[in-house]
Amino acid sequence: MSLNFSQKTVLSTKELFRQADFDNILKCVHCGLCLDNCPTYRELGDEKDSPRGRLYLMRGLWEGELELESAVIDPLNRCLDCRACESACPSGVPYGELLEKTRGIILENTQQSLKERLLRFLLLKRLFRSTNLLITASWILKIYAASGLPKLITNTFLAKILPQTFVFQQHLLPECSGVSFKRKHADEIIPPLPTGEKHKNTVQICKKRLRVGMFSGCIMDVSESVIHESTLTILRHIGCEVVVPGNQSCCGALHVHSGDRTTAREFALKNIAAFENRHLDAIITNAAGCGAQLQEYHYLFTGATTETQKEGRSATDWKNFENKVIDILEFLSAYPELLASLPWCKDEDTVLYDAPCHLMHAQKVDENPRKLLNSLPGVKLVALTESNWCCGSAGIYNLVQPELSAAVLNRKTESIRQTLVEYPKASTIVTANPGCLYQIRAGIRSNKIDLRILHPVVYLAERLRLNRS
Repeated sequence: MSLNFSQKTVLSTKELFRQADFDNILKCVHCGLCLDNCPTYRELGDEKDSPRGRLYLMRGLWEGELELESAVIDPLNRCLDCRACESACPSGVPYGELLEKTRGIILENTQQSLKERLLRFLLLKRLFRSTNLLITASWILKIYAASGLPKLITNTFLAKILPQTFVFQQHLLPECSGVSFKRKHADEIIPPLPTGEKHKNTVQICKKRLRVGMFSGCIMDVSESVIHESTLTILRHIGCEVVVPGNQSCCGALHVHSGDRTTAREFALKNIAAFENRHLDAIITNAAGCGAQLQEYHYLFTGATTETQKEGRSATDWKNFENKVIDILEFLSAYPELLASLPWCKDEDTVLYDAPCHLMHAQKVDENPRKLLNSLPGVKLVALTESNWCCGSAGIYNLVQPELSAAVLNRKTESIRQTLVEYPKASTIVTANPGCLYQIRAGIRSNKIDLRILHPVVYLAERLRLNRS
């Protein structure tokens, strides 16, 4: 990132941070227990690229001892924001919240290069705001994939002569549908599927029929359609009414991670308006990163009372919304009787499990998804040797920090190889975040590992379909 520091801010750096509700920085006691859990520190071995080192930098900015200059900003930009340090921290330091606020201050008070400003405008501020543009982009990528060019680039001599970053990006391409899931089902009340007598009796145990909303996201709304469709299928199988609000928008996670909190606030206000007044028992997400962002919207409005008051939103509004947001796997885990009554395929299968960072570390969800998958008839679930280690995707980190992302992915790929040595019959790996799915899929494809990768809810729906075939 190219920065121009000739423009002076009206407020000092210390004043900017004092306005950001940054007192939680004092929770860090600099014990260092986070170091070995940090992917960038393990790769670079530099204290500045560890959670503790970055907290030192953030505290220096907060106390006015440091200024917004490249030596301070670059290590903060190299952070994956995987939040593994939060799980390791005995003091409960909200590292993700502090880092994201810092990146917001950096963006608003430094000058970006023309290239970065253009990309932010075209992608973050235009593309993700417009469902029509996302559909168009999805169609273009779908046609590009169908042309065979990505396979030509990755499977021929071109892979050796073209830049490796470009070649790897061909593996990263999502499976685009060219259709918007939320527009397809906009504002319908989709009823449960007809059930057998055994399942009907089990459903009657529940005191009432559940009505849930589905969050469709932005990229996910027009790609990897099997994930949303499988989520819808499973929810209907267990007796849920499902609503897909047509006026929902991007969650804003990519914007928050890159410092654009203003656009993220806009999305937050749109989403709370889209899902309220629909009498929902839960708001279902199937992307760990989106779920984490939706559950933390209130952080965006700390020190942003003007926007909140303008829309008539209170802390209670955000709490009520956030408390309804739940990952599909955690939601299903609450209804074991309903799941047990479904007609599952009983064929034996060994499945490898990868834990997405923002499911495990941000949402604190790990045990129940593994129990759920392991409870399926005939299924043996095996966690990767380093299931809790970041894959290096981190939103668009693999695009803006490709070399470091590749180094982190190599460790994940090696973890897969090691696990396959012990469990050679495994043919499937599951991970509950689309970004992780893209990244790991690219990693195993580029390393010629014969393994398919699915979202866990797709695997669940597949086990039901197999039983009906």
